[in-house]
Amino acid sequence: LLSSVEHPAAGYRKIFETVEELEEPIPATVLGLIPSWLKGSVLRMGPGLFKVGGEPLNHLFDGQAMIHKFDLQNGGVTYHRRFIRTDAYVRAVTENRVVITEFGTAAYPDPCRNIFSRFFTYFRGIEVTDNCMVNIYPVGEDFYAVTETNFITKVDPDSLETLEKVDLCKYLSVNGVTAHPHTDPDGTVYNIGNCFGKNMSLAYNIVKIPPAQEGEGEPLEKSQVVVQLPSSERLKPSYVHSFGMTENHFVFVEQPVKINLLKFLSAWSFRGATYMDCFESNQSMGTWFHLASKDPAGYMSKTRD
Repeated sequence: LLSSVEHPAAGYRKIFETVEELEEPIPATVLGLIPSWLKGSVLRMGPGLFKVGGEPLNHLFDGQAMIHKFDLQNGGVTYHRRFIRTDAYVRAVTENRVVITEFGTAAYPDPCRNIFSRFFTYFRGIEVTDNCMVNIYPVGEDFYAVTETNFITKVDPDSLETLEKVDLCKYLSVNGVTAHPHTDPDGTVYNIGNCFGKNMSLAYNIVKIPPAQEGEGEPLEKSQVVVQLPSSERLKPSYVHSFGMTENHFVFVEQPVKINLLKFLSAWSFRGATYMDCFESNQSMGTWFHLASKDPAGYMSKTRD
């Protein structure tokens, strides 16, 4: 028997459908009983736009960021959703095409430009996406929607309006950070990202964003690198999705899924490569476990599995 698959996601194509944002919160259907004393809001990020100007966004991580809010009050629930006004979203909607390369979807120069302007566009460097569709977490009194690049987006948790795009490179020595930080009970946020360490070798920085203190400015302005972990390869960082943290230690698992930086830079500039195109597996490396103390922070050891 022969069968045809109309969508690359097959039976999961529902999650690749584009949805529209809501102008106002709508009441949700409640099955069962929600206690009247249970009050608050649940915020979640996800993809909401998968086609621009007839061009599909090819990966689940490429769908443009949409924030969802479930508000619980007096035994009822309302639901609200809005697109985050990132540069990736605004420019895509304005120009009616994919403008910034995503995880699995390459962007190409404006077809309306002549061949010379398109050629020079390739040499302007890599334009990193700010499509913050992965997660949302608090920093001090503020909330930020995030992805795995150096850009995070401040949002209003009440109205879901987009407030400000922030470049973490202005505050920290990182090329990007994960979308899955850890938070201490006092509000201190810890995260990890790759960087260039000694002798231009790659390394991984664990960073710390302190809790908000009255009269002491924005927490991001006081963020710092607390410990640097060496990379198993000088010019090929491992893909970093998350890390571990206990009361006294940081644990980082450096996996053999590598990012080929030479391919990343050259292919991106000339052929419109995506993040996924630059991944490769180093099967001989094995998996490295890095251990660092938390307070005072200091690199301790690494072991190979």
